[in-house]
Amino acid sequence: MKFSEECGIFGGVSTNYPVAPLIQQGLFVLQHRGQESAGICAGDKDLYIYKNKGLVMEVLNDRVIKNIRGKLGIGHVRYSTQGGSDSTHAQPYAVNYLGEKVAVAHNGNVKSAVDMRKKLEKQGEVFLTTSDTEMLLKKVIRELCKTPSEWTFEEVGRILTENFTGGAWSILFFVPGKIFAYRDPHGYRPMSLCEAEEGVFVSSEDTSFQMLERHLVYHIEPGEGVEITRDGYEIKRFAPEMPSKKCVFEQIYFARPDSNVFGRNVYMSRVELGRKCAIENPVEADIVVPVMESGFAPALGFSQQSGIPLQMGLMRNRFVGRTFILPEQYMRQSSVRRKLTPIIDVVKDKRVIIIDDSIVRGTTSREIVRMLRQAGAKEVHFRSASPQIVNTCQWGVDIPTKKELIANKYEDVDGIREFIEADSLAYLSLEGLKEIFGHEGWCYSCLMHD
Repeated sequence: MKFSEECGIFGGVSTNYPVAPLIQQGLFVLQHRGQESAGICAGDKDLYIYKNKGLVMEVLNDRVIKNIRGKLGIGHVRYSTQGGSDSTHAQPYAVNYLGEKVAVAHNGNVKSAVDMRKKLEKQGEVFLTTSDTEMLLKKVIRELCKTPSEWTFEEVGRILTENFTGGAWSILFFVPGKIFAYRDPHGYRPMSLCEAEEGVFVSSEDTSFQMLERHLVYHIEPGEGVEITRDGYEIKRFAPEMPSKKCVFEQIYFARPDSNVFGRNVYMSRVELGRKCAIENPVEADIVVPVMESGFAPALGFSQQSGIPLQMGLMRNRFVGRTFILPEQYMRQSSVRRKLTPIIDVVKDKRVIIIDDSIVRGTTSREIVRMLRQAGAKEVHFRSASPQIVNTCQWGVDIPTKKELIANKYEDVDGIREFIEADSLAYLSLEGLKEIFGHEGWCYSCLMHD
């Protein structure tokens, strides 16, 4: 079962040149947030849209981008967890309404999507996709019932607040002459704004702004948004801020290490996770080996704390995507050996500590242990830089059903250790994680039993 969407959004208004190349580059930096499809909407009052399955530079290649005019635009990279995986479900979604075009790009989950969709269908609405993003756009259209050029930031924000407060979302709207951006009142997903010489832009992660000249970054708060036009921008509050629910998985896995998410640098947070894991779970070994890429920083922290040397015992093929966010399990399994290759001269006859950011299903971990043993490792000790994942996620991360989670298949850690065939296995404790990030203000639901 799939629940929601962990995606990437980038959009805004350029100052002097077509916006499409800037959106292309912004989405390229956000590629880690979704590798299934990519898309762009751009224009001024008219709207040009292009989207398809594939990576950013495949779908939005230079030939496509040079033919897209206009200074306003929004873009999206998708990792499907709600709706189908075909090109129809690529975003942004755009519709013609009362002679004008409007589009939306969405990262997150609409909690009330299923019930609201049923209500709209009973009212005669027809849906072309199974995504909650289409439903969200059509709900706004039904509520406003006027040409998109007449929509105001406040009106759209009111509809989002009244109907979707329980969800986790960051949303970009393209309406004629304007870009609206909204971050949900709980703040599950990050959103940042950048004022630069090239224009004003909004993104899922601030690292995508590094390509811009002389930029000023502002991290949009929960319940805030921004209205951007060719005349400037205004940050506005559209909903009262509610109890904070920042997704800890953004720090553990999803965000890029060079991003600053929820007021913390992701790289530094992951190093600290590794240090804490080493304190809680010491083991005698010869080398520490990271599972690249998101395992590198915690492995460095583990090495620094333990004094055991860090070695790159696994070579990562950079042309293979992130296995966690592949849409099907069989694709994840078959990609592990294509993605990672042990360096025999590094691991042979060594007692190896392998560090990964987390263990979800366990199949990838087992393949890694087997590869290291085949390469001649004397011992393989597995350490997870996050606690056991025991629950599904309703808010935008593709955690599988509970029965698929390895932590729910076995009564204790030793059963998991036997499954992944490691000599020892240990996790960072939930209490240790909370000591790093704090007991309040974060969403730990996937790490806690109901």
